Amino acid sequence: MFWGINARPGPVFSRVLGLLPLVLLIGGYFTASYIRHVDNPQDKLMPGASQMYESMKEIATVPDKRTEQVLFWTDTKSSLCRLGIGVGVSAVLGYILGMVIGVFPSAKSIFTPILTLCSNINPLAILVIILVFMGIGEGSKIFLIVFGVGIPLVRSIQQAVEKVPNELIVKAQTLGASQSQIVVRVVSPQILPQLIELVRVNLGQVWIFVIAAEAVASTEGLGYRIYLQQRYMNMSLIIPYVLYISAIAYSMDLVLQIIRRKCFPWYKPEDK
Repeated sequence: MFWGINARPGPVFSRVLGLLPLVLLIGGYFTASYIRHVDNPQDKLMPGASQMYESMKEIATVPDKRTEQVLFWTDTKSSLCRLGIGVGVSAVLGYILGMVIGVFPSAKSIFTPILTLCSNINPLAILVIILVFMGIGEGSKIFLIVFGVGIPLVRSIQQAVEKVPNELIVKAQTLGASQSQIVVRVVSPQILPQLIELVRVNLGQVWIFVIAAEAVASTEGLGYRIYLQQRYMNMSLIIPYVLYISAIAYSMDLVLQIIRRKCFPWYKPEDK
């Protein structure tokens, strides 16, 4: 029996069970789409596979008349660049500042109030303010990502540092280790895998900020294209773009998991 408290599905069967809801969802959508097109062949709210294929084929292969660029790949490049820079800056900020605050009590006293304040501000609520002060260039989009993801990373890394067993630090000090050596050789190795895991968990939030910024102030990007097509209710392009973003996010999640497992095989996430 595969269902119950004591059931332990094997690796292959677990993957089959994981794919089952996705298969049912896709099957349900195309069934509903077929029924709608029987009544109205011109229906655009639930496009069929052929409609989505034709729309994606055009935008992924035919250069735009105005820019002479293939929009799909231009959008992908723009969004991934913004996401990569934003995540990179957020990870470095979260790692360095979180380590400093977690190790040094004086730094905690200095930064905790401002971090607490900023963490309670919804980044999307101040998007307009960011655009007014920083303009509609790439800097404002990167700042939105860093503000929305970097601050939670700082606080999470700080909490992870504070959970490092104090016995390790005491032993290192007893053996004559300096403060910098304690940070680099005692605390840092235990925090790096958690940083990778935290970035992985926050990827969904990163995509929200990327899409929101592109929708408001951009002329290219996956988010910009979705909101542009929304004006015309072009679901045959919106749905594939959403699925494409989901596929990218899922692939990035898998890559980060592989990196963490290969580089830190001893680390076991708390949720597993």
